[in-house]
Amino acid sequence: MKILFITTKNINVQGDYFELTILSGLKEILGKNCYDFPRKDIIYHDFSKVKKESLHGQGFTLLNKPIIDDIQRKKDFKKNEFDFVLYGCGHAYGEEVFVDEFDKLSRYGSWVLDGHDLYGKANKKIIYKGEEVISTQFENSFKRELIVKEDNVYPSGFGIPEHMIRPINLKNKKQLFQKSYPKFAFFESPTDLGGSKKHHIFSNEELYHDDLHESWFGLSCKKGGWDSLRNYEIIAAGTVLLYRDYNDKPKLCSPHDLPCINYSTKKQLKKIVNKLIVNNTPTREYLRILNSQREWLYRYGTTKSRAANILKVLSSKMDK
Repeated sequence: MKILFITTKNINVQGDYFELTILSGLKEILGKNCYDFPRKDIIYHDFSKVKKESLHGQGFTLLNKPIIDDIQRKKDFKKNEFDFVLYGCGHAYGEEVFVDEFDKLSRYGSWVLDGHDLYGKANKKIIYKGEEVISTQFENSFKRELIVKEDNVYPSGFGIPEHMIRPINLKNKKQLFQKSYPKFAFFESPTDLGGSKKHHIFSNEELYHDDLHESWFGLSCKKGGWDSLRNYEIIAAGTVLLYRDYNDKPKLCSPHDLPCINYSTKKQLKKIVNKLIVNNTPTREYLRILNSQREWLYRYGTTKSRAANILKVLSSKMDK
């Protein structure tokens, strides 16, 4: 399969996690048959136009290792040169999708990555459980925060590169929770919905992942949306993910069918921790959860598995 991937043009928002997840995964599977246009410089570790530390999340995790650019770049494309055109997340920043200049290059149609959070600016919104949230923006799309099932809209989400998954080593555990937990997950303050630098206490990527690895538990919660790269980073670090109010998450909303532990009160959190870690030693139940989360990550939560799921959907459209 050949895909023309239309990347975000705005230089100030190059670090969109959803776009990076899917583009990286497609590159792993398709190689040069996934043509990124305009060239997504940062995935090749070309930071001449934007500094890595200025990106969302400081460019941690998804930009840990450069991708090799093996594409022969050209200025013009032929009609029907690609099987599909896949638009990245530029629409969330005011860029157009379903542009005839690109759509005519596809044999089987154009699709969009809908990476909107639940809150913020968007053309279409709905009321869900008494709250106004961003709904599906397009047909023929892959949506991260999918609330209601719609035709030709498929659930997707963030993912983590497989090389970021560390071996499980319980001897390295030094603390109950990671230092970088969201405050809302530990009942310290109302949830913050932004992604500004003030939420990142680590400026060194290796130290950030070490902190997760050295924790028995990684706390998470809904912020701008239910999906967060943090969820995948915690599991990849060899740490058990505890997710505040996960049971309230809509079924179609990423992360899907994640075998994490739900808690809603401080009392519940304390009970879970004391049950799973006794005298600084993991119980059999802790080990079972740890391994089931790791299995889930390999099957559903890597950049490669996320991209493979999208390719499976697109392949089914070629048969019609």
